[in-house]
Amino acid sequence: MATKGKSGTSPQGEHDATEAAMNGNGSVPDQGTAPSSSRGQEPATIAARPAQFMIAPQQQPGLATFSVDFLTQQLSNSPDIEVVKTVSPPRLFGFQSAELGQVPLSPLVLAKMTPDKAKLLQTQAGQRCAVERDERLSYMLDPTTPQLPNPGVLTPLADGFTTTIEVLGQDGPLPEAEVYVFGSMWPAQGITDATGRATVTLQGERPETIRSILVKPKIDYWTFWLDRPQLVPNSVNRIVARALGAVLRNFPGQQLMGWGERAMGLDRLPPSFDGAGMKIAVIDSGLAPTHRNLHGITAGTSIVGTDKAAWTVDTIGHGSHCAGIIAGGPVGAGGGIRGFAPAAEIHVCRIFPGGRFSDLVSALDYCMEHGIDVANMSLGGGEPSRIIEERIIRAKQMGMACIIAAGNSSGPVQFPASTPHCLAVAAIGKWGEFPNDSYHSQQALDGFQSRDGYFPAKFSCFGPEVDVCAPGVAIVSSLPADGFGAWDGTSMATPHVTGLAALVLAHHPDFTKGNFQNRDARRVERLFQILKETATPLQFGDPNRTGAGLPNVMRALGLETGVAPVIAAATATDPALATLRRLLGLQSVEAPSMVPVGSPPPSADPVHGSPIDVARGPAQTAAAMNLQFVDPIKNGSSSVARGPAQTAGAAVAPMMVDPNPAQIREIMHRVGLL
Repeated sequence: MATKGKSGTSPQGEHDATEAAMNGNGSVPDQGTAPSSSRGQEPATIAARPAQFMIAPQQQPGLATFSVDFLTQQLSNSPDIEVVKTVSPPRLFGFQSAELGQVPLSPLVLAKMTPDKAKLLQTQAGQRCAVERDERLSYMLDPTTPQLPNPGVLTPLADGFTTTIEVLGQDGPLPEAEVYVFGSMWPAQGITDATGRATVTLQGERPETIRSILVKPKIDYWTFWLDRPQLVPNSVNRIVARALGAVLRNFPGQQLMGWGERAMGLDRLPPSFDGAGMKIAVIDSGLAPTHRNLHGITAGTSIVGTDKAAWTVDTIGHGSHCAGIIAGGPVGAGGGIRGFAPAAEIHVCRIFPGGRFSDLVSALDYCMEHGIDVANMSLGGGEPSRIIEERIIRAKQMGMACIIAAGNSSGPVQFPASTPHCLAVAAIGKWGEFPNDSYHSQQALDGFQSRDGYFPAKFSCFGPEVDVCAPGVAIVSSLPADGFGAWDGTSMATPHVTGLAALVLAHHPDFTKGNFQNRDARRVERLFQILKETATPLQFGDPNRTGAGLPNVMRALGLETGVAPVIAAATATDPALATLRRLLGLQSVEAPSMVPVGSPPPSADPVHGSPIDVARGPAQTAAAMNLQFVDPIKNGSSSVARGPAQTAGAAVAPMMVDPNPAQIREIMHRVGLL
């Protein structure tokens, strides 16, 4: 559409030009219709099949904004465009509405057309319409596909062989287990039947060319992984899977707090900090409301399909798994798993399977209409969308925090996590939290590990957009109908941070009685700032994989006791002081006059400079040294050990200078750093 100067442009002229574009005037001839003749139908030239697009009117100064009725009518008049439906903007009231001077959100028209037609439409509409492909969304669960061979070195097809895999559990055959067999070419897969057996045929393979085998039981069992398996052709090969309870003591009869929650310090949080009063949205595949840990969830909607109540159906299990991490509970009752914010009000927006960008738009609109505080999005895919980003920006302006999975493609951070208006979460794992013969053992990125056993997950997306990292390997949570599973993915990492975000909003004084009580963008920015500034840095050598580090519950809620998180940058140049700063990854300190006696000091990584302990903050680490930092200028004394009785009720005297070099050396010797 050619845009004239403001004085020479009329809304009707713009409408006429757009109508011509939508009717195909000036476009290339249609390529999807085969010519016909009296002698019969002729072959049709292969062309790109129609795709679904989102068309949204955009406000432009001095020009009338297209109405959704006008767009729908003009699109419908074009014989090569199929209008699918319209999506109305959210119904916002009071402070949420345009009374604050905000531009109203656009409605959407969904239509099918060829990519060439969409490109022409966007060109002629200019800035008055956004025309974007309605991309498919994927949920951020590790696809469990080991690296495939280089197609350039594939061996020619040969006869191959057939074999049967039998999967047994502690009580007999395991039906519905996924079986993957990886050879020199492409993987073969199957699903076990009622007898626990799956027969797979591997074309062009021999038993000695099989690289590995993976078995994924449906619920309640660890995955099984074996390199270089000795498969017997035309026979039954038995695999015995290990139950979750065989590794996790007394589970699921006794409630489990997962390794991720413990790594983030949830085990130290008083039970009264439960997220009450917060509204959390889980935009995902639905939920199993009859699950022992999820039966308190009663609100939601299904965006896909016509049955709005279908949010209670979770055929994938992904939404149930995420919801359990966020709000599994109630605490201490019924066994199963413990979530971060069991008293929060959970809203489920079902967009999987089959979710598109337009469904995400509708889900975000639902969240804004219902006053959601934190939205969990373990999803992504496709090119960046202006339409989606506008929704996320408006949600932020309304005080809603969007926490989004970075992605599982082992590449750059995916959209929408790549937008600066959300909190993007990458995934880490920890050795010792899963059986060595499980697939979780294959998820560590080579060459990166801390002394504490933490590693970046090799599937996790990375880049400067990553804000924080969280546990995302071997995460045990709820699955339909009342089972459990250990899954991997940035999908699993993201709800850890979502649950903590809800706790901070519910209980941190900045939001309960401070300057950030109003629902606006400042509230969200302050929340993100707290989560990042109180995170424990993980020095894997690549900050693009971990962002600010692993969020810490106690520090994020302002409940940390002992020395403040960091030691002040002073003018001292003593090597011991510089070494301590480097090892702890610290910058400044406010030290109390007395530090309570703590537990034995944990170890640090002198090579990579990793934190003293991921589950502890620097404050706890200093407390564990049984020392106090005394201002050498005022007191001139060295450190003194104090007992709990002496410490109780002690006044806190902030100190903005470093301990003297002798104190630093003593501390470092005490903890084995020198």
